[in-house]
Amino acid sequence: MNNLYQLMTQEKNRTHNIQLIIELFEPKIRKSFLQTNPLDREDLSQEIKIKLFESIKSYDVNSTPGFFEFKEMMQKTG
Repeated sequence: MNNLYQLMTQEKNRTHNIQLIIELFEPKIRKSFLQTNPLDREDLSQEIKIKLFESIKSYDVNSTPGFFEFKEMMQKTG
């Protein structure tokens, strides 16, 4: 099974990859629904999946800093 990083670094336009990424988040989504009104859960689920889809399409893995770059950024700001 592919992990999240592998799925994000592969071609993001593949519908199959986007579906797999959303499925990886499904347990967290369901757990979060325990705090919501049962009548709103289906609508919320659809909205969350739309936002995930949009985020996946716009996210650029290559622009994410590595550990040492992140550490340097934190030292400059703090």
